[in-house]
Amino acid sequence: MRVLIIGAGYVGSMLAEKLSEAGHSVTIIDKDDEKITRIGSTLDVEALVRDATSPTVYDEIDINSYDIIVAVTDRDEVNLFVAAIAKLYGVKRVFVRIRNPQTARILATLGVEGVIPEPQLVANILYSYIQGSYTIINLVSAMAGDFVLISARVRPTSVVRGKRVKDLLRNGRLPPHTRIIAVVSQDKIIDPTESPPLDVEDLVVALVRKDKVKEFSSLF
Repeated sequence: MRVLIIGAGYVGSMLAEKLSEAGHSVTIIDKDDEKITRIGSTLDVEALVRDATSPTVYDEIDINSYDIIVAVTDRDEVNLFVAAIAKLYGVKRVFVRIRNPQTARILATLGVEGVIPEPQLVANILYSYIQGSYTIINLVSAMAGDFVLISARVRPTSVVRGKRVKDLLRNGRLPPHTRIIAVVSQDKIIDPTESPPLDVEDLVVALVRKDKVKEFSSLF
């Protein structure tokens, strides 16, 4: 796939690296010459110094040649502009990082496929650590549809304690329409298919259909 990333900060550069290593063709844009120079010299990607708020840029790079557009600058207004331009040109797959809930609602009306509310995700995961229970991480409907992202911490009395995620899947212990995304154990993010038996304080992050939330949370 051809992927265009707007924003060469920590998130953008890391995403560019991962996509490039996976064999995708990546172009990353930022108006910060230092960031672009560093990325261009270390990653196998096309790195361009450009102002993403200039409409002429998108004709120059032939935006329609890209399969996916990702806007991950640290400014919501820039990311919103990029999403609007991408939709204007008919790009079908657009992913946007945002901080303001109001921006998320605007993006939803534009039909953006993926809206990532960064502060909400981080705050709710931290909240579940503090509370010692599960919490729903609200996502924009355009991203999740009938599903919600849930983080749940394993307690001493949790049904899942001592069990591997792959065994829970094999034995049908998890509710249908549930996808375990990650396990966080001792400050390490672990692939759920490779995680050891779940222990107290482990955090399980899952995508769960809305009508299965209570059934999922009862396991913790």
